[in-house]
Amino acid sequence: MAMTISNYSGTADTFTWPYNPISFDDTTDSNHTLTKMGYQRHHILVSGGGIEPKAIILTGHFSGASKLTHWRSCSKHFCETTKLKKLTFETDKFHLGIGKQIKRTHSGGRTNFIDYVGAFEAIVGILFSTTEKSSGTNDGNATTFVTEITGTVTNGAVDITISDNLGNEITIPAASLTTGQSVLYTFVEMVDSGSGIYVTEYAYVEINDAQIKTVQTTDGFGILQIAAGANISTITTSNITDAVVKTRDGYYD
Repeated sequence: MAMTISNYSGTADTFTWPYNPISFDDTTDSNHTLTKMGYQRHHILVSGGGIEPKAIILTGHFSGASKLTHWRSCSKHFCETTKLKKLTFETDKFHLGIGKQIKRTHSGGRTNFIDYVGAFEAIVGILFSTTEKSSGTNDGNATTFVTEITGTVTNGAVDITISDNLGNEITIPAASLTTGQSVLYTFVEMVDSGSGIYVTEYAYVEINDAQIKTVQTTDGFGILQIAAGANISTITTSNITDAVVKTRDGYYD
């Protein structure tokens, strides 16, 4: 499969490599901490099962009459650092993150080639399926995230609660609701914090197409998840009519 990079939200604007990079260097590091106990044979480990931001290094080249067009289409995605990107190397899975660095070199004797090295930072330590689904189980081998929930407010005088079976819950207070308004929850969005400075916001919620800031995390971290092998039905909602929950299978890489 030819590798691609595209926007995670909005218009995809996909760039497809004419041929894949020569190397794709992908390292997974745990973010646990280990405290050594002096003079002992046992030590203290603290872990939440987390993974460090992944640094993916791509090396390759473009050639032929379209080499500059390919280079500029590719480098544009790496420079658009206010947009989350999907980097797809396998046929049906992608890394979610952002370009960190890309450089090109013109080597002696390779005048018809543009050699490049690119660095991509994944903000989530797992791979996501390219297929988003609204029923069934998380068929991957890693706990994944709820990517979207949609519906309408059933009763504007009552709080909305959304929870998973892993100890995460959010509450949208009734003061922010009106009966019949649309509800949208998404896993992550890049939000303009002012003056064009964008920040990732997890468990992002819109009511009637406008982001609200009154969402409360009432249990856990408030970012809804589905365990490997668990059904989408483990996500429960209250006071949302015709709620549709979507997710992507998650995989360790």
